[in-house]
Amino acid sequence: MTSSLTLVATIDLHTVQPLTFTHHGTDGLPLLTRGIDAEGRHQRSVYIPAAQLRGRLRHEAAFAELRGRPHKAKLEDAYLLALGQDLRPSEDDEPEAIKLKEQIAFRQQNPFLDLFGTWKVASRLYVSHLLPSVNVLPDNISHIRHDLDTNQDMMGLLDDTEQDRFYERQGKQGLASKAEGLIKLSMRELSAARKLKDQEKIDALTAKVEELKALKKTQKGGDTSDNSKHLLELQVIPAGITLSGKLTMMHAQAFDLQTLVTAFDGLSRKPFIGAQQARGCGEIKGQVRFSTADGEVLLVLDFGGLQAAQCAWTPQGQTFVQAAEPAHASA
Repeated sequence: MTSSLTLVATIDLHTVQPLTFTHHGTDGLPLLTRGIDAEGRHQRSVYIPAAQLRGRLRHEAAFAELRGRPHKAKLEDAYLLALGQDLRPSEDDEPEAIKLKEQIAFRQQNPFLDLFGTWKVASRLYVSHLLPSVNVLPDNISHIRHDLDTNQDMMGLLDDTEQDRFYERQGKQGLASKAEGLIKLSMRELSAARKLKDQEKIDALTAKVEELKALKKTQKGGDTSDNSKHLLELQVIPAGITLSGKLTMMHAQAFDLQTLVTAFDGLSRKPFIGAQQARGCGEIKGQVRFSTADGEVLLVLDFGGLQAAQCAWTPQGQTFVQAAEPAHASA
């Protein structure tokens, strides 16, 4: 039986540490336009994309589902639960009319996929972007990745021959890195010249780029690894701010609420999202308030701190979960 109930979960997510989605360089941190000023200029802010949170919750819920099974998961099951992708070859051959006819039965038999959806079955879980209360611009931070010679004890473990190899590699990697920087600069100049259709400059810059690439290749030799010592620059969402959003569950069932509690519990035990987690970024904590569309609170859940999520159920929430349909309760 399909429920007509809509549940809403408001989320307040706090950045314990800076948060970034970029691995190398300051390009790529998403910014969202939110409003314009008196001159019509876009006002932009950092935000956490809905897909970032939704994907993490789905993976945590899928992980719990698969871990609870008595046997190792099939690849097809992992893809279907975690990503919503059906690897069965027959799936693409079925007529659309049959797919639509069987969708109701499919949803009833697969409550997890009924909630999160697949590539061809619409999800009942809607996730918003997470935004700060006022527009916030990203911070730029940087740190240096060091090489072995910053630790003299480590260098002392290498004999003279190996130390010579180290310094030779370091010198060549440094020259290769400089060549790479000049290549990027020349490519930008080349792009500008192409826009201006300056053929003489295009030819000169093209030759320069090829010369620099040859220089880089010569210095790198057979060493395909990156330079160990370099400056790493990142754009980050600042630490210590709160970003808010919401989840909406259409035609909500008790199974949906239980599944999301499990997902947030997984996030709470490993409260990191984004990139550069090993270098001080990504830790979060927060609170989720589950309620009906009329505002009746069912559950307040606190997550973070590398521990189990803390759940404060209301009597209405306990009643809702206990009244789960048998088909979903046993799923």
